[in-house]
Amino acid sequence: MQTVRPYQAGDRDACLALFDGNTPRFFDPSERADFAAWLENSTHPYLVIERDGRIVACGGHALDAGGTVASLCWGMVAPHMHGQGLGRALTQARLDAIRAVPGVVKVSMNTSQHTQAFYARFGFEPVKVTPDGFGPGIDQWDMLLSLNERDDAHGHVAAVPLEKAYRLLNHGPSILVSARHGGIDNVMAAAWACALDFSPPKLTVVLDKATRTRTLVEGSGTFVIQVPTAAQLQLTHAVGTHGLDAQPDKLARAGVRLLHMDGFDLPFVAGCSAWLACRLIPEPHNQAAYDLFIGEVVGAWADTRVFRDGHWHFEDADPSWRSLHYIAGGRFYAIGEALDAVPG
Repeated sequence: MQTVRPYQAGDRDACLALFDGNTPRFFDPSERADFAAWLENSTHPYLVIERDGRIVACGGHALDAGGTVASLCWGMVAPHMHGQGLGRALTQARLDAIRAVPGVVKVSMNTSQHTQAFYARFGFEPVKVTPDGFGPGIDQWDMLLSLNERDDAHGHVAAVPLEKAYRLLNHGPSILVSARHGGIDNVMAAAWACALDFSPPKLTVVLDKATRTRTLVEGSGTFVIQVPTAAQLQLTHAVGTHGLDAQPDKLARAGVRLLHMDGFDLPFVAGCSAWLACRLIPEPHNQAAYDLFIGEVVGAWADTRVFRDGHWHFEDADPSWRSLHYIAGGRFYAIGEALDAVPG
């Protein structure tokens, strides 16, 4: 059983043990005294995660004097439990707590080159990098998250009835496929995706054997299909060109920010016009022989600035919202004008 709760004085030794276990890769030994002093003297919120009665992660946040900027601080996970979703749970709990504080508009943090890509998935963007800033071999990455931008994006996202989910793909856009498994997130671009059925709604997508995303889909049994916009042209091309194995920080380099949808432990790419959360319907022969994957759509959403009342409204939206359609060699087309046939 896993529980997130406030730090108590009796947790001190367990938290210091977590620090020691993450030294010297993530922390410099010289920082231990500062962390111990924080635990003993700080009045700022600090959380721990307990699993089966043992503290396996801890982290807190503080507010600046003006009350408008919060900072994440002293976050860590038991080293033998990295990659099990604890860091994500800890970060989300801290961000949820910060969002509940009136007036906070930004979240800052200092991390290292080892974890900056992880925080980029939550929307943090680098503002300064100081080589060896924390100690020899540990660079300091100053990062910032704007809550207003993310909350505004969520404010335009509305659920799409599942019986109308097929309309999100009916016009044949290039899509982004994202998946999460074993604490790893990845996003890839794909050109071959198609609605398959109405009730329950299903879709198909072709995922090449060489892609890391395919491995994550097979491991987790879930994935997300999203419709990128013309404004995301470079992002779409980048995640479709570079692999996670060769470029571990590819999401950060491509400028990918991830959204959270309530009830789904899946990586949703921010800035898209539509999202479809899918449960894999295993078809081993199709997957092995044709790279063809079938998913049942279990959740669907769209940005109301371009899709509402069950229909796309590209003609009324800013051109940056138009969907992308891939040809070859880096060439995309944006969807064009609407043409209405005359009945009869």
